[in-house]
Amino acid sequence: MESKTDARTRRWTLGLAIWFLISSLASIPAWGAIYVHRNWSDNSLFEMASHTQWHFAVGMICVVLLDLLLRWWNRWRAPIASRILHAAILLIPTVYLSSVTEPWTALPIRPWYNAGPPTKPVSIASWNVFIQNHEFETIQKTIESLDADIVFLIEVTPEHQQGLSRLSKSYRHVHWAPRTNTQGLAILSRIPGTKFKEVVLGKSQVLALEAMVPAGKFSDQPIRLLGVHTASPNQHGRFRIRDEQLQDVAKWVEQSAGQTMVIGDLNTTPWSEGFKEFLKRTGLVDTRRYRGFFATWPCGLGIAGIPIDHALVSPSLQIIDRECGFPTIDSDHQWIRTTVETSKVDRNPRESEGDNDRSAKAP
Repeated sequence: MESKTDARTRRWTLGLAIWFLISSLASIPAWGAIYVHRNWSDNSLFEMASHTQWHFAVGMICVVLLDLLLRWWNRWRAPIASRILHAAILLIPTVYLSSVTEPWTALPIRPWYNAGPPTKPVSIASWNVFIQNHEFETIQKTIESLDADIVFLIEVTPEHQQGLSRLSKSYRHVHWAPRTNTQGLAILSRIPGTKFKEVVLGKSQVLALEAMVPAGKFSDQPIRLLGVHTASPNQHGRFRIRDEQLQDVAKWVEQSAGQTMVIGDLNTTPWSEGFKEFLKRTGLVDTRRYRGFFATWPCGLGIAGIPIDHALVSPSLQIIDRECGFPTIDSDHQWIRTTVETSKVDRNPRESEGDNDRSAKAP
């Protein structure tokens, strides 16, 4: 007859073996994500799959923490060889994917120590309204509820321009560039003196809208804002077009004097190689860093979605707030809203360094 001690030992050994198998199987998608990351450059399917790497990194962090908890709770004592093997299976993809996606930057740390109330805040919103969305009254109410000083709209058609004409009561300064395809844009401002210009950038010929916010009551310094919608990588090779468009936008930033902002649906995640190269070249700051994850597509998935709508600003502009939200209508994107301080104040050097630690211009 078995003693209680033997039965207990056998049970925990069996439990450890089951957990070893389950956790190892759970790591297979993460190992696949590593392969995708290292081989995405010539494969459109891999490029699209690479945008889920953040989720795999967070998933593996959870598996590692659960592993530590179970080992402590059950007092598992595995042979040293199996411990090393299990640690390698779990830690290699966790460390690799975390270094690529930096999941800790989604922690909302920055709002805890913003330097006092802003004196001249300017809020900028961006929203891909969806080309087939014709609920104009609800679109208008959503835009008005954002209460942003400047609103950039994407996938705007002539029907949208006509159906949203009443927005001119709230936004006196408007520029429409509607199209019958997904490239239509519009920008609305309630800041007096805002000037607009349609620009076609570089060899990629991507359409963008430029807005110049003058110095005055709303801002101590002029700000140039560029709203853009880059190509979606949903067809073979289109990610190369998107990255070329990002480089043309980067050239616009380099040629712009003073404070600049780039906002819109860039169809790429912050951990993609094209986006990282864009930040490195321009020196712009990603406003989402240490303020939240802000998944914007597909709408309704929340944190299970991916952040492809962005607001990027010059390092000297103090970021006050960053938000995103669910529209109540048939759009596949959430809106984003960013507030920046435009008064001429020196930013905390440490904060500036922290925001821009991975995107400073090369000397």
